[in-house]
Amino acid sequence: MELVLWSEQFSVGVRELDQQHQQLIKLLNILISRQGTIKPHSETVSDTLMAMTRYAQAHFKAEERLMETVGYPGLEEQKRQHRDFRKSTVDFSTATYYGIDQVPEALLEYLVNWWVHHILEDDMAYRSFFKDKGVE
Repeated sequence: MELVLWSEQFSVGVRELDQQHQQLIKLLNILISRQGTIKPHSETVSDTLMAMTRYAQAHFKAEERLMETVGYPGLEEQKRQHRDFRKSTVDFSTATYYGIDQVPEALLEYLVNWWVHHILEDDMAYRSFFKDKGVE
C-alpha cells in the first residue's frame, strides 16, 4: 500500500479542517510506512491507532461544531459516519489486543479507504456550503 499524499484535491476550503485532515493523514502514513513489519499485539499499531482515534475525536467535534454553527443540512449523516468510524476503531483495537492475525492488513485497508473516501466524498459535500457561508 502506498502512502497517501496530501494535495489540493483533499482541501475542503476550511483552514482548520484541512490542517486536521493533514495530521490524520500523517498518522495514517506512519502505519502505511511500517506495513509488513507490524504484527498483532504491536505497540506501533496500538499507539498509532490510539493517537489517530484521539485526534479524530477532536477533529470530529470541531467539524460537527462548525456544521452546527452554519446550519449544514448534512450534519446528522456526518455524525453517523463519525460514530461508525469510532465503533470500527474500537473493534480493531480489541482485535489487536487479542492478537488476531489479519488486523494489521485489515486495519490499514480500512483506515486508508475510510479517510480518503470520507475526505474526498463526504467532507467535500460541505465545501461549497461552507464557502457560501463565508467559512474559511
